[in-house]
Amino acid sequence: MPVVSPSRPGRDPVAAAAGAAAGARAVIRHCLARWKLEALTDDALLVVTELLTNAVRYGTPPWDVRMWLVCEDSGRRYVRLEVHDAGAGIDIDRLRARWRHPSGSLMNGGRGLFIVDTLASSWGDAPSGHGHTVWAELEGRPRRASGCRRPGG
Repeated sequence: MPVVSPSRPGRDPVAAAAGAAAGARAVIRHCLARWKLEALTDDALLVVTELLTNAVRYGTPPWDVRMWLVCEDSGRRYVRLEVHDAGAGIDIDRLRARWRHPSGSLMNGGRGLFIVDTLASSWGDAPSGHGHTVWAELEGRPRRASGCRRPGG
């Protein structure tokens, strides 16, 4: 489900992204309530804010934010958040290695993705022919989920 497509031709992309972040958070809050996953709201809002901030700061327009609820046959349910931009991808293994290195520090950046790494059950970067998508999955245990999307469907 598209949450927000913050960049449009002719608009200041950074200003558009700032307004889109607020819009994306409102849509995410609404969808999580509809899916009875309100317990994920704070984490989801923080994750999407961090991912969109990185896309605006380091990526290339256009930006796109998407979210959906995935229900696997195994019973696993999770919310998948994605932020796409037209820039080059990130090397997640290199980033994680920097976090683990004794001389590594979060003082010079990388805190946003460290937060995503802490909150998400999994996350990654998927390159495409038109940029890349950084995604994060948040586990959910809804009382009764509606609107599930089957993986690959």
